[in-house]
Amino acid sequence: MTRSVAFSCLLICLSPLACGSPTEPSIQLLANIVDPNDVNAVSAFNSCQGHPYPQPDARNSAKNYFWPNSTNFSSTTLLKEFAACDGIVDQSTQDKGADQIDRGRTVHLYCDGSSTRLKYFHVTFAPSILGQHVKAGTLIGYAATLGNGQMPSMSWMYSSNFDIAVSEGSDDNTVDYFVKLSGLALAAWSARGLSAATPTTRAGNVTCGSYNAIFTAPDVIVFSPAR
Repeated sequence: MTRSVAFSCLLICLSPLACGSPTEPSIQLLANIVDPNDVNAVSAFNSCQGHPYPQPDARNSAKNYFWPNSTNFSSTTLLKEFAACDGIVDQSTQDKGADQIDRGRTVHLYCDGSSTRLKYFHVTFAPSILGQHVKAGTLIGYAATLGNGQMPSMSWMYSSNFDIAVSEGSDDNTVDYFVKLSGLALAAWSARGLSAATPTTRAGNVTCGSYNAIFTAPDVIVFSPAR
Protein backbone atom coordinates (compact mmCIF):
# COMPACT_ATOMS: atom_id res chain seq x y z
CA MET A 1 0.00 0.00 0.00
CA THR A 2 2.82 2.39 0.91
CA ARG A 3 4.59 1.81 -2.42
CA SER A 4 1.29 2.35 -4.28
CA VAL A 5 0.68 5.68 -2.54
CA ALA A 6 4.25 6.80 -3.19
CA PHE A 7 3.97 5.91 -6.88
CA SER A 8 0.67 7.82 -7.16
CA CYS A 9 2.28 10.90 -5.60
CA LEU A 10 5.15 10.64 -8.07
CA LEU A 11 2.72 10.61 -11.00
CA ILE A 12 0.96 13.69 -9.61
CA CYS A 13 4.28 15.51 -9.25
CA LEU A 14 5.24 14.70 -12.82
CA SER A 15 2.07 16.32 -14.15
CA PRO A 16 2.73 19.95 -15.13
CA LEU A 17 -0.86 20.85 -14.26
CA ALA A 18 -0.32 19.73 -10.65
CA CYS A 19 3.05 21.42 -10.12
CA GLY A 20 4.11 25.04 -10.11
CA SER A 21 2.79 25.66 -6.60
CA PRO A 22 3.15 29.02 -4.80
CA THR A 23 5.84 27.46 -2.58
CA GLU A 24 8.21 27.13 -5.54
CA PRO A 25 10.38 30.10 -6.52
CA SER A 26 9.26 32.77 -8.94
CA ILE A 27 11.53 33.32 -11.94
CA GLN A 28 12.18 36.04 -14.50
CA LEU A 29 11.31 35.31 -18.13
CA LEU A 30 14.40 34.83 -20.29
CA ALA A 31 12.77 35.32 -23.70
CA ASN A 32 9.99 37.43 -25.19
CA ILE A 33 6.75 35.82 -26.31
CA VAL A 34 6.93 37.88 -29.51
CA ASP A 35 9.59 39.75 -31.49
CA PRO A 36 9.08 43.45 -30.60
CA ASN A 37 9.50 44.28 -34.30
CA ASP A 38 6.41 42.20 -35.12
CA VAL A 39 4.03 44.33 -33.04
CA ASN A 40 3.06 47.99 -33.21
CA ALA A 41 1.45 48.40 -29.80
CA VAL A 42 1.18 46.80 -26.37
CA SER A 43 -1.09 47.39 -23.41
CA ALA A 44 -0.25 48.05 -19.83
CA PHE A 45 -1.22 45.32 -17.37
CA ASN A 46 -4.97 45.62 -17.01
CA SER A 47 -8.34 43.95 -17.11
CA CYS A 48 -10.34 44.52 -20.25
CA GLN A 49 -12.34 42.29 -22.58
CA GLY A 50 -13.08 38.60 -22.42
CA HIS A 51 -11.47 35.64 -20.66
CA PRO A 52 -12.65 36.29 -17.10
CA TYR A 53 -10.57 34.74 -14.34
CA PRO A 54 -12.01 33.07 -11.25
CA GLN A 55 -13.62 35.22 -8.56
CA PRO A 56 -13.56 36.60 -5.92
CA ASP A 57 -10.43 38.60 -6.80
CA ALA A 58 -11.56 40.24 -10.04
CA ARG A 59 -8.29 42.14 -10.30
CA ASN A 60 -6.67 38.89 -11.36
CA SER A 61 -8.31 39.02 -14.77
CA ALA A 62 -5.58 41.50 -15.75
CA LYS A 63 -3.17 40.61 -18.54
CA ASN A 64 -1.18 42.21 -21.37
CA TYR A 65 -2.40 42.71 -24.96
CA PHE A 66 -0.35 42.96 -28.16
CA TRP A 67 -1.29 44.37 -31.59
CA PRO A 68 0.36 43.12 -34.80
CA ASN A 69 2.33 45.36 -37.15
CA SER A 70 1.15 46.25 -40.66
CA THR A 71 2.70 43.18 -42.30
CA ASN A 72 0.92 40.51 -40.28
CA PHE A 73 -2.41 41.88 -39.02
CA SER A 74 -5.61 39.89 -39.52
CA SER A 75 -3.61 36.68 -39.92
CA THR A 76 -3.42 33.29 -38.22
CA THR A 77 -0.10 31.81 -39.39
CA LEU A 78 2.29 34.75 -39.70
CA LEU A 79 3.00 36.36 -36.33
CA LYS A 80 5.28 34.03 -34.39
CA GLU A 81 4.92 33.42 -30.65
CA PHE A 82 7.70 31.93 -28.54
CA ALA A 83 8.25 30.22 -25.20
CA ALA A 84 9.26 32.80 -22.60
CA CYS A 85 10.97 30.23 -20.36
CA ASP A 86 12.14 26.63 -20.32
CA GLY A 87 9.11 24.53 -19.49
CA ILE A 88 6.27 22.26 -20.53
CA VAL A 89 3.55 23.32 -22.97
CA ASP A 90 0.14 21.90 -22.15
CA GLN A 91 -3.54 22.71 -21.76
CA SER A 92 -5.67 22.90 -18.65
CA THR A 93 -9.34 21.94 -18.66
CA GLN A 94 -10.23 25.63 -18.83
CA ASP A 95 -8.06 26.05 -21.95
CA LYS A 96 -10.34 23.66 -23.81
CA GLY A 97 -13.56 25.51 -23.00
CA ALA A 98 -15.81 26.85 -25.76
CA ASP A 99 -14.92 30.45 -24.83
CA GLN A 100 -11.23 29.72 -25.47
CA ILE A 101 -11.53 28.58 -29.08
CA ASP A 102 -13.36 31.47 -30.73
CA ARG A 103 -10.13 32.75 -32.30
CA GLY A 104 -7.18 30.38 -32.22
CA ARG A 105 -6.65 28.31 -29.09
CA THR A 106 -5.38 28.78 -25.54
CA VAL A 107 -2.31 27.04 -24.16
CA HIS A 108 -0.21 27.13 -20.99
CA LEU A 109 3.56 27.14 -20.52
CA TYR A 110 4.67 25.89 -17.09
CA CYS A 111 8.17 27.22 -16.34
CA ASP A 112 10.62 24.65 -14.98
CA GLY A 113 11.06 24.42 -11.21
CA SER A 114 9.07 27.53 -10.42
CA SER A 115 5.65 28.92 -9.60
CA THR A 116 5.73 30.97 -12.82
CA ARG A 117 3.44 30.09 -15.69
CA LEU A 118 2.10 31.77 -18.82
CA LYS A 119 -1.28 31.51 -20.48
CA TYR A 120 -1.20 32.22 -24.22
CA PHE A 121 -4.54 33.28 -25.71
CA HIS A 122 -5.44 33.21 -29.42
CA VAL A 123 -2.67 30.94 -30.69
CA THR A 124 -2.55 28.68 -33.72
CA PHE A 125 -0.30 25.75 -32.78
CA ALA A 126 0.51 22.20 -33.82
CA PRO A 127 -1.18 19.67 -31.48
CA SER A 128 2.14 17.79 -31.26
CA ILE A 129 3.60 20.53 -29.06
CA LEU A 130 1.22 19.73 -26.19
CA GLY A 131 3.02 17.89 -23.41
CA GLN A 132 6.42 18.78 -24.85
CA HIS A 133 9.30 20.35 -22.95
CA VAL A 134 10.62 23.43 -24.74
CA LYS A 135 13.49 25.86 -24.27
CA ALA A 136 13.04 29.60 -23.91
CA GLY A 137 12.78 31.12 -27.38
CA THR A 138 11.25 28.00 -28.98
CA LEU A 139 8.46 28.68 -31.47
CA ILE A 140 5.13 27.71 -29.89
CA GLY A 141 2.76 28.84 -32.63
CA TYR A 142 1.26 31.86 -34.34
CA ALA A 143 -0.98 34.65 -33.09
CA ALA A 144 -4.54 34.34 -34.39
CA THR A 145 -5.60 37.91 -35.10
CA LEU A 146 -8.49 36.90 -37.33
CA GLY A 147 -11.43 34.93 -35.96
CA ASN A 148 -13.68 32.41 -37.65
CA GLY A 149 -15.98 34.29 -40.01
CA GLN A 150 -14.38 37.62 -39.12
CA MET A 151 -13.67 40.16 -41.85
CA PRO A 152 -10.02 41.30 -42.12
CA SER A 153 -9.34 44.71 -40.59
CA MET A 154 -8.57 47.73 -42.73
CA SER A 155 -5.47 48.53 -40.66
CA TRP A 156 -3.35 47.03 -37.90
CA MET A 157 -4.80 49.51 -35.38
CA TYR A 158 -8.22 47.88 -35.59
CA SER A 159 -6.95 44.34 -35.96
CA SER A 160 -7.80 41.81 -33.29
CA ASN A 161 -5.05 41.67 -30.69
CA PHE A 162 -3.65 38.68 -28.85
CA ASP A 163 -2.94 38.48 -25.15
CA ILE A 164 -0.76 36.84 -22.56
CA ALA A 165 -1.32 36.23 -18.85
CA VAL A 166 1.67 35.58 -16.62
CA SER A 167 0.81 34.20 -13.21
CA GLU A 168 2.36 32.80 -10.05
CA GLY A 169 1.17 29.49 -8.60
CA SER A 170 -2.29 29.62 -10.19
CA ASP A 171 -4.15 31.45 -12.94
CA ASP A 172 -5.82 33.55 -10.24
CA ASN A 173 -2.59 35.39 -9.42
CA THR A 174 -1.68 37.27 -12.59
CA VAL A 175 1.26 39.66 -12.85
CA ASP A 176 2.54 42.18 -15.42
CA TYR A 177 4.39 40.51 -18.30
CA PHE A 178 6.88 43.37 -18.67
CA VAL A 179 7.72 43.36 -14.95
CA LYS A 180 8.50 39.65 -15.18
CA LEU A 181 11.01 40.02 -18.04
CA SER A 182 14.71 39.59 -17.43
CA GLY A 183 16.87 42.65 -18.11
CA LEU A 184 17.97 41.27 -21.47
CA ALA A 185 14.42 40.42 -22.58
CA LEU A 186 13.11 43.84 -21.53
CA ALA A 187 15.99 45.58 -23.32
CA ALA A 188 14.79 44.09 -26.61
CA TRP A 189 11.84 46.50 -26.42
CA SER A 190 14.00 49.61 -26.10
CA ALA A 191 14.32 50.10 -29.87
CA ARG A 192 10.50 50.29 -29.98
CA GLY A 193 10.46 52.93 -27.26
CA LEU A 194 9.63 50.76 -24.25
CA SER A 195 12.61 50.83 -21.93
CA ALA A 196 10.92 50.33 -18.56
CA ALA A 197 7.95 48.39 -17.23
CA THR A 198 5.02 50.63 -16.29
CA PRO A 199 2.38 48.43 -14.69
CA THR A 200 -1.18 49.76 -14.58
CA THR A 201 -4.11 47.74 -13.35
CA ARG A 202 -7.67 48.79 -14.00
CA ALA A 203 -9.89 48.33 -10.99
CA GLY A 204 -12.32 45.45 -11.13
CA ASN A 205 -13.13 42.99 -13.87
CA VAL A 206 -13.69 45.52 -16.65
CA THR A 207 -15.46 44.41 -19.82
CA CYS A 208 -14.64 46.53 -22.87
CA GLY A 209 -16.78 46.57 -25.98
CA SER A 210 -13.64 47.00 -28.05
CA TYR A 211 -9.96 47.51 -27.42
CA ASN A 212 -8.14 49.09 -30.36
CA ALA A 213 -4.62 50.44 -30.68
CA ILE A 214 -5.66 53.98 -31.49
CA PHE A 215 -3.34 56.66 -30.16
CA THR A 216 -5.90 57.94 -27.64
CA ALA A 217 -6.76 54.55 -26.15
CA PRO A 218 -6.07 54.40 -22.40
CA ASP A 219 -3.30 52.08 -21.22
CA VAL A 220 -2.17 51.32 -24.80
CA ILE A 221 1.43 52.10 -25.78
CA VAL A 222 1.62 52.68 -29.54
CA PHE A 223 5.14 52.55 -30.95
CA SER A 224 6.33 55.30 -33.26
CA PRO A 225 7.12 54.97 -36.01
CA ALA A 226 4.73 52.11 -36.62
CA ARG A 227 6.00 49.32 -38.82
